[in-house]
Amino acid sequence: MEWTREGDVFSAVDSDDPDSLRAWQPWVIEDDDDTLRMWYAGHDESTGRILAATKQPDHGWHRLGVAVDAGLAGDSDRYGVESPCVVKVPAGYLMAYGGSDGEHTRLHMATSGDGRRWIGHGSVIQRGQEDALAASDPCLFISGERWWLFFSGCDGANQGRRTAILAAVSQSGASWDRVGPVLVPEQGELAVRHPCVLEIAHRFHMFYASETDEHLTIALATSPDGLDWERRGIVLTTTGDRADAVDTPCVVRLRDGSLRMWYAVRPRGDTRLAYRISAAAFPGPWPGRDH
Repeated sequence: MEWTREGDVFSAVDSDDPDSLRAWQPWVIEDDDDTLRMWYAGHDESTGRILAATKQPDHGWHRLGVAVDAGLAGDSDRYGVESPCVVKVPAGYLMAYGGSDGEHTRLHMATSGDGRRWIGHGSVIQRGQEDALAASDPCLFISGERWWLFFSGCDGANQGRRTAILAAVSQSGASWDRVGPVLVPEQGELAVRHPCVLEIAHRFHMFYASETDEHLTIALATSPDGLDWERRGIVLTTTGDRADAVDTPCVVRLRDGSLRMWYAVRPRGDTRLAYRISAAAFPGPWPGRDH
């Protein structure tokens, strides 16, 4: 399952740009005219915001600036927003994202008619033991008549480093029932987080970040039902990226059937978490995919 790396998606930024320190946590969707739309987290050493970019066919990415600023929902996200996930709905677009009140990070929802101007609807899902410290990195996934919300939950263990992947379900996206952990760290892992779920050949495929003391890589798990997951191993490492870490995957199956991945890279020797966004493509047919 070798991916072909395509390099960074954005050119160098200026010191006063909202992503001057960090650009990561990308989320990409494809419009009907083959335009790609990306929302991602940017940080300028002061505040975390959600930014937007677009890519026309045969052109590079064009950065649009801030899409969601800190405080969109009020006090619950006024210290910063991050990790957007966007899906199309009949009225336009629905975004799930992480927002901080200065003490905890919680999942929030926002809606937009055009994907540019967003209306905040506050936090969703009450805190549980598994995400007592933080809940972020949401992935909205609609399968048949059921909505899934996969997300990262940090319970505060291991000095706040232990993170598992949790799930909740809904019939409409309006209210959510917690399922609990669906993927937890194995022996030797500190965290599993930032899920991206899509359906290939009638199976759920989850790309996620796997962190150990020495490595931060992107791995894959599959499931027949969204509840029971089988690990399939690492699919992307730092090899070839001149990096100390690869993180926050977003994998999209485009309308032509191809698979593309956008992910964050931490430069080798970096101590400031100065992530940048890179892209990769899967060159051949996915094993077991439907046609």
